[in-house]
Amino acid sequence: MLNKLAIKNAYRSIKDYAIYLITVTLSFSFLFAFNLIGYSEDVLNLSSTMVNFKYSMYVVNSIIIFVICFLINYTTKFIFKKRSKELGTYMMLGIKKKKITSLITKENLLLGFTSLFLAIPLGYLFSIVMSYIMMNIFELPKLIKISFTTDAFIITFLYFFIIYIIVLFLLCRRFKKMKIHDLLYYERKNEKKNKDKSILSTIVFLISLALGIFALILFDKQFISIGKEPSMSQIFLCILALIISIYGIMITISGFALNFVLKHKKLKYKKENLFLVRMFSSKVRSMSFTLGTLSVLITLSLIALNISSLFKGMFEYQISQNAPYDISINLENMDELPKYINKIEEFYSIKEKFIHHTYYDSYNNIRNGILNDYYSWHQKDLVIKLSDYNKLMDLKNESRLNLQEDEFLINCSKEACEKIEESNIKEFKTKTGKSLKVKDITNEGFDRNIVGFSYFSVLPDQYVEELMANTILTVNTKEKTSELFADQLISINSKDNCHQENNMYICYSMSNIVVKGKEEVTNKSFMTITSFICFYIALIFTAVVGTILAIQSLSESCEYKYRYTVLKRLGYNNTDCYKLIRKQLLYFFIFPVMIPIIVSFSSLKSMNNLFQIALTTSNEYLSYFMINLFFFLSIYILYLIATYFGYKKNIEE
Repeated sequence: MLNKLAIKNAYRSIKDYAIYLITVTLSFSFLFAFNLIGYSEDVLNLSSTMVNFKYSMYVVNSIIIFVICFLINYTTKFIFKKRSKELGTYMMLGIKKKKITSLITKENLLLGFTSLFLAIPLGYLFSIVMSYIMMNIFELPKLIKISFTTDAFIITFLYFFIIYIIVLFLLCRRFKKMKIHDLLYYERKNEKKNKDKSILSTIVFLISLALGIFALILFDKQFISIGKEPSMSQIFLCILALIISIYGIMITISGFALNFVLKHKKLKYKKENLFLVRMFSSKVRSMSFTLGTLSVLITLSLIALNISSLFKGMFEYQISQNAPYDISINLENMDELPKYINKIEEFYSIKEKFIHHTYYDSYNNIRNGILNDYYSWHQKDLVIKLSDYNKLMDLKNESRLNLQEDEFLINCSKEACEKIEESNIKEFKTKTGKSLKVKDITNEGFDRNIVGFSYFSVLPDQYVEELMANTILTVNTKEKTSELFADQLISINSKDNCHQENNMYICYSMSNIVVKGKEEVTNKSFMTITSFICFYIALIFTAVVGTILAIQSLSESCEYKYRYTVLKRLGYNNTDCYKLIRKQLLYFFIFPVMIPIIVSFSSLKSMNNLFQIALTTSNEYLSYFMINLFFFLSIYILYLIATYFGYKKNIEE
């Protein structure tokens, strides 16, 4: 009989809490999908760096397990609260606690296994979608094969087992402590209520707000200057202060908002404001700690998306800076040239080949002109002939440079350009005593492989001293270069830097050899790992927040049905009631999002001070923020819409 009752109750829970079941199913499906990708040989063989994807997933999944555990525990606790009278009635009828505990366990396991059963095929479909994304990122000619592996299934089931062991342990422990009286009146119990002390509430709110502002200012100072490493201890302090601030604001804002409205009569008696504020205040007061937790999860979601975008932009920019040509080799000995050429021709057809030189500047015009010692580690400044520079521009299909006889150009990285511009360098003194004036200081077309330094000067050919520093071979090939070829090229004179790893022959890149294929695949691997992980975290966290808000709202819709019935008797029609419901839900869903939007934007702006030297433009972060916010709100609003229709249905019944 209890088994039939367990099945019936599980079915009822699925019907009443469909949003919860969908979110848990999606969460397990993403867990399974990422495990499939992590164990896929085709994915791991994309590059030597992709092996980190599997290990990264172990760390991230431990966080995801905790969040899913929080969701399931909160929902089971919520369902338990709604069914407390039913469970109390079972005890009054003489059913022992042990059997009721068994009933609750079976019901939750049925829901859990239903989610897992649906998640396996859905997760496999998600893994195929992800393989398409990887195929486009790595520009592969064919789809990455994702196989259904036993290891991925076992570890997903292990996560499922851990989650439900914890959740059921907490649920059974909670039930065993209760008596019949506790169960019959448990539904009336709320989360810890804040005592309505208006002065104390206002003081705590203002202190929490001030603490949050202080934390954001302190965080911004960690990234205020380029080249200065942020203090990790102060960053952790900022994070802790922000979390405390968010919880403090969430716990006190209901009383603060209510007092504010009650003190302003025009606002208080305008339309249905008093009704909405009273409902909003009572709901927020009864679940303030939960809303604080949800607000923290939303903050982490937005920050994860922002970090993903920053890294993506950085990796894309680095490819253009680190490897503008297919192959670049700094020749230490000209006798090595034939060996490199032969190796290149063994793999590819050479499209363009150019050998050029860099030269020492005996006067160190740039280094001596910089007012600080940031670049004092440079032994000599380097210069390049205008004719060689223009040939390199031709190879990159970029505009040629025109210089008058009395002009020179400083080409530098973004970081170096900032220091050089601060130093106000205006001239270059040649060996013959000729003074050249600076035409421009630019990072456009900067190629760090020319010199390996952060800056170099471009001079008219006649002023370049014949004091050779480096000889560089630059090659463009007709075919795309690869990581395998780069390892072969490096191994010519650097066999000690190569070894066998995960059935792959891997060579660690040297500064004098740069192959575009290796740079691209390495950067794309890191970009894939960070992007997938950050979007994974953001998606799960957003779904968890939306689910908890939806369940809370839908369950209370039955309680609020009487209030809307009273409003109809007072003259409100259905349209007015639906408008009121939309406002009520909108305020409730917007409330935990406001602080995270401010915090995520402020933190992104601060981090951009550090990342902008590796991004195409300094204001690129604004587009990142808008795109990420749109992505988050798209998912979040879906939960709001689903909640609205469910709420309206409950009111109408």
